Amino acid sequence: MNFRVKTTQALSLLLGGGLAFTAAYRLSGQQPAATPDNSRSAKPGTAPGLVVTDLGRSSRTYRVNMVKGDEIVSGLLEFAEKNHIKNGHFTGLGAVDKGVLRWSDPVHKMPKTTVVNEEAEIVSLVGSIGMDKDGKSTVHAHTVLALSDGTTRGGHLVEGHVSIICEVFVTESEGAETSASR
Repeated sequence: MNFRVKTTQALSLLLGGGLAFTAAYRLSGQQPAATPDNSRSAKPGTAPGLVVTDLGRSSRTYRVNMVKGDEIVSGLLEFAEKNHIKNGHFTGLGAVDKGVLRWSDPVHKMPKTTVVNEEAEIVSLVGSIGMDKDGKSTVHAHTVLALSDGTTRGGHLVEGHVSIICEVFVTESEGAETSASR
């Protein structure tokens, strides 16, 4: 047999095996087969407060690197002001050795804080950059930090001091300006 025939036969076996695996997996009850009635768990129409803003088709992405001792939120604010970012979002990763996280407690109507005073990996850093009502830049950041024992701490990033490096990718959108007074 030539190479092309062997490759075609191998592909057929792989595809057939994959289809058999998928069918067996669905039949095992682990994942229901998609039907018109259960193809999605949420139905349209249950988000009456939904607001959509067309941000345009033009965007620009920056990589913002910070080093040991830099404070992340301050660095992002400085970057936004210097580059006149009015509307953007970001993701990032890195490591911190100090941080303050906050989350809202709707029951007690008081914010709660978590202080991290140890080396931690930034496993998630996401947020937005906008403008407040006075035209000043704002940064709204959420993060999840992984501690050395494998536990995590997460919430609104109030303060985070870089221990090794922090790399943030900021995407600026040229569309509608936002008012993000957080």
